[in-house]
Amino acid sequence: MRLLCWNYQGLGNPWTGRSLRKLVREQAPTVRFLMETRLDKEGFDNLYGDLQFQNKIIVKQPNAGGGLALLWKKEVGMDLINYLPNHILMKVTEEDGFVWFFTGFYGWLEAQNKEKSWHLLEHLRSFVNGAWLCAGDFNAILNSAEKLSLRPPNSAEIDAFRTVLDSCSLEDLGYRGYTYTWSNKRPSVANTKLRLDRAVATMEWQEKFPISTVSHLPPHASDHLPILVHVKSVQRFQKKFKKGFKFEENWLLWEDCGGVVKDAWEMVGGGVSGLASIKEKI
Repeated sequence: MRLLCWNYQGLGNPWTGRSLRKLVREQAPTVRFLMETRLDKEGFDNLYGDLQFQNKIIVKQPNAGGGLALLWKKEVGMDLINYLPNHILMKVTEEDGFVWFFTGFYGWLEAQNKEKSWHLLEHLRSFVNGAWLCAGDFNAILNSAEKLSLRPPNSAEIDAFRTVLDSCSLEDLGYRGYTYTWSNKRPSVANTKLRLDRAVATMEWQEKFPISTVSHLPPHASDHLPILVHVKSVQRFQKKFKKGFKFEENWLLWEDCGGVVKDAWEMVGGGVSGLASIKEKI
């Protein structure tokens, strides 16, 4: 699964529309979670009904901003559990029958409402049994290094975010790419950058998908960077490895050949004994 999360802050104008289409072509996501779409189902279908996502859930309150959209392709087994203006909770069933849960999350922006975000996360935990991935714009940071500004971070807000992740058994999955996912785009000393968008998961989810990655993608038509969660299990890696791997004899001339073979062999379960037998044959 390739899961794209992005806070667009409006999908109704041509600029953001072109950016969305370009991103879908480049990243080929199988699931998309979009925030601040400002579109209801009719508006979304009129503008983006041609995109090849067979399933979708559009959440939009009448006469209000915000708006969420979750779209997924037919090969992804997802079932809706519940939704509100700030989240969509789904049950995901893998080809091998493994069941896990995904929440597309959009935290409240206003400081006085941030407690609502954490109460919502704790409430969602009651619907989840086992493996859980939660991704989106949390509108919060986990440490001072996730803020670049002349104004210091709010330590109480950081502590509150950490506390709720601990109580929900969620851990930050890290990232590849540029640190900050949001900028106020103001010049010079007035500029502020924050890492507001992220993916967090329970240990059960991480054990099932241990080689998954989170990437901060280049900026497009939004003040938020899109993030891509590539969900990967070792079993899928093994299947792909066994099916398509070919060994080139000239690789033996490379100085680091032995280390590469050892790492790959141990990853697919061959172990040290299997490596020893390969060395003897070489």
